[in-house]
Amino acid sequence: MLQSAADTAMRAPAWVAYVLLGLALVATVLGPRGQRAVNAAMLSTGVFVCAFFGLRGVGHAWVAPVTAVIAAVLAALFGVVADAWGTAALLGGLFAAAAGAGVAALKGPWVPVAAVAGSIGLFLGITRQRKIEILLPPLFAAGCAALGATIGWAPHQRGAILWRLNDVRWVLGLIAALAIPLVVLALQREKWRRRKLEGRTREMDDEDLKKALAARQPVYERAAQAESAAAADPAEGLPEPE
Repeated sequence: MLQSAADTAMRAPAWVAYVLLGLALVATVLGPRGQRAVNAAMLSTGVFVCAFFGLRGVGHAWVAPVTAVIAAVLAALFGVVADAWGTAALLGGLFAAAAGAGVAALKGPWVPVAAVAGSIGLFLGITRQRKIEILLPPLFAAGCAALGATIGWAPHQRGAILWRLNDVRWVLGLIAALAIPLVVLALQREKWRRRKLEGRTREMDDEDLKKALAARQPVYERAAQAESAAAADPAEGLPEPE
């Protein structure tokens, strides 16, 4: 099934490869800040595929493509605008697609399994949003880069420069080979961000302490002046002689 999907992807136009490579670059450079772009790209693609292939043969010939384009645009807008829910919807869709496809391949009842898996994905997307925003962009970038290279340089009609990528096992191996360093880079960038944030927090605490001391300085000065005046006049406060 995966080999058939790879063969279908290689029939895509050459410009699709450059779009995928561009998305991989954006996700890698932006890191967690590029999660909205990742959400928009993957949600729109998934919705387009579901609508286009799900509505084929329903009504007129233009119903499936028009509905798919409109649904993809709305999904992309949702992924850009809704940060937390966009990530949750993406993770729920990935869980549902993976579980449903696996059960369907075994000729089992895939609809309830996909619904349960999608619910788990939604829950994890909301409760583990920060961790997902760290790990998902590098994985997305690895998949886009490998698929872009496969579409652009694996087919024989385009020179077969990367002819080994005609085998889906090599494509999966390339995804893993790219994902490992990209995930390590993402984790290291998160460590650098935390150290920088901790440094700024300490600086802010020092500044707050300095401001508090400066605000209390007149009070301390008046207290010191009162103590000095009391020490300079030791007879003050003694009873008068009869």
